[in-house]
Amino acid sequence: MDVKKAVLKANGFDSFNPMQSQALKKNWEEKNLVVAAPTASGKTIMAEIGALHSILQNKRKVIYTCPLRALASEHYDDWKKKYSKQFGIRMAVSTGDFDSSSKYLSRYDIVFTTYEKLDSLIRHRADWLSSVGLLIIDEVHELDSGRGATLEVTACKLRRMNPKMRTLALSATIPNAEELSDWLEAELAKSNYRPIPLREGVYFNDEIKYANRKTESLGDGNPVEAIVDDTLHKKKKQALIFANTRRNAEGMAKKLSTLSEKSLDSKEKLALEKDAKKILSILESPTEQCKKLADLVKHGAAFHHAGLVQKQRGIVEEAFRENRVKLISATPTLAAGVNLPAHTVVIPSLYRFEAAGMTRIPVREYKQMVGRAGRPKYDKEGRGIVIAKNDLEAEEILEHYVDGDMEDITSKLGIEPILRMHLLSLIASHFVFDLDSMEQFFGCTLYAKQYGDLAELFEKVQSILEELEEWKFIESDEKKIVATPLGKRVSELYLDPFTAHQMVEAMQSKRKFSELTYLFLFTQSSEFRPWLGVPKKKEPELWEQLQLDGKLLPVDVEREMYFDLNLLRKFQSSLLLQSWVRETSEQEVMKEYNTQPGILHSKLRICDWLAYASLELARLLKEDKHIAPISKLRKRLKYGVKEELLNLCEVRYIGRVRARRLWRAKIKSVAQLKKTDAKDLGRILGPGTASQIKQQLSQKV
Repeated sequence: MDVKKAVLKANGFDSFNPMQSQALKKNWEEKNLVVAAPTASGKTIMAEIGALHSILQNKRKVIYTCPLRALASEHYDDWKKKYSKQFGIRMAVSTGDFDSSSKYLSRYDIVFTTYEKLDSLIRHRADWLSSVGLLIIDEVHELDSGRGATLEVTACKLRRMNPKMRTLALSATIPNAEELSDWLEAELAKSNYRPIPLREGVYFNDEIKYANRKTESLGDGNPVEAIVDDTLHKKKKQALIFANTRRNAEGMAKKLSTLSEKSLDSKEKLALEKDAKKILSILESPTEQCKKLADLVKHGAAFHHAGLVQKQRGIVEEAFRENRVKLISATPTLAAGVNLPAHTVVIPSLYRFEAAGMTRIPVREYKQMVGRAGRPKYDKEGRGIVIAKNDLEAEEILEHYVDGDMEDITSKLGIEPILRMHLLSLIASHFVFDLDSMEQFFGCTLYAKQYGDLAELFEKVQSILEELEEWKFIESDEKKIVATPLGKRVSELYLDPFTAHQMVEAMQSKRKFSELTYLFLFTQSSEFRPWLGVPKKKEPELWEQLQLDGKLLPVDVEREMYFDLNLLRKFQSSLLLQSWVRETSEQEVMKEYNTQPGILHSKLRICDWLAYASLELARLLKEDKHIAPISKLRKRLKYGVKEELLNLCEVRYIGRVRARRLWRAKIKSVAQLKKTDAKDLGRILGPGTASQIKQQLSQKV
């Protein structure tokens, strides 16, 4: 069959665009290929063609890997609708559970996953990986990010395991795309084409100056409001504003909601009322943030950041795609995440907060943001506009960001904590077993391609090997290096070896453990970063509490006060978790620790993994005294309750709030719950919930 025609038909296209046509002239059926083109240029079409060809023509499996769970799920949903039923292609998405070889995935033709999950599958020696015919790496420019080393090492591992496997890498436009394609031994298709032309400009003094130096006058007043007003009311389009903090994103959405409300018709208002109700129903008890978002959505506006829980983000995204929500104010994470284009993208500031203070964003990040401008099938052009504070800054932004080149992609493998984690995994997975094999493996990396001389890297490697041996994760002599059973387990659990060392050292000590001891053990890990911020005015009170609780922590507080700059933030993070398991209301937790539901639930997911990992290590080390306390604490973290409510929370539809209501009504077990009459239960929890619970317990209502 002609897979190219099949892909055109599935996407409703008559022909391929210039970028796709250029890529298809390469020997994509037999060789590796790197496609470097702007955001929204249609690179995913090349992935669809490559996947169908591998599955239907070559009868070989495909792995699609990307940096974000949301992106993997989005492509899975889209591809499933287009190809699963029509061609009988079995598709699966797998982004969680880092302690499994996921054998069930062997039944599928294409697996959508994240870089980290793919790496964990290799660590668990998933034998079906040898049958992969095509590896699709989306957002390969992420090699330059914090998770870049994982992608780099994973790609090298898979290529060594499976020499006949082809690689298709999709990248934003980058200056050193040739270097990247050389590393992957691939042909390069490089293009600047965008299906929807993008006009990039700078707003100052009531007008937008574009790249070609033509200008467009807008009304006076607040710059962002002027641009949004022009977009929503004159052009009848949607706007996306990128704010540099979560607080700014929320404030911006509120400020602009009066403009978005004016562009709503009665049908849209009715639909948005339903969206708002859905947003309020996601959490058992809506927080102030939930109410704020729901209220804004009624007015056709929304904010979007990591502080929202995933389901709320999904509601906002769907309402925006369907043109009910007219504007979204988001943090930059949206730029690298789901496909959510708008006619006009506004960037009020090119600065963001980092450890060193306010820092200007890279050109590549700016290009990702403005790349969201222009909705295919709806817009003839897209606008990306930056706000300048004066005429000199306006000209400098045009030169550096609008007309300037993006930064080269560079390997991040030399960063020591990252290198430590991957070095142990290479030894545990038998990719590296002596100094020669180590030199061969690292010689295949992007790091070797870019820096040539591996002497500096091997100095770090030698230091890390000594550390790993001291922690009893590896054993070595002049001829070989092998992972110990403990080292193999640490690698499989996808832990930073230093985190595992801290866990092992604490659990093998003679100290008495409390709830707070375990919680701090989890929050002090590198995996838990970033830790909660501590307001200056709260520091003295927190230092005092740290001194009082110091004996409960698995560290020498007197020493760490002088050596660990993040000690107070780690302690604050453990207190947040303690408040949660002691049933402090979600709203109170948000207020006390200045955080949001999305952040809390993200941290709880990380804690669940860390608690599971510590349990596994306790079992391996035969430190049985820790198994019951950690098991209970893990469940308490999941439900946010004291120990007495755990059994009730195991019943579907009963969360922390409802469980406590039942307890106060003297219903303290599942047996008592079963005996309680449905009408009595309805008076406590509401008739609808009571009916759902009774059905869940297989009882007639």
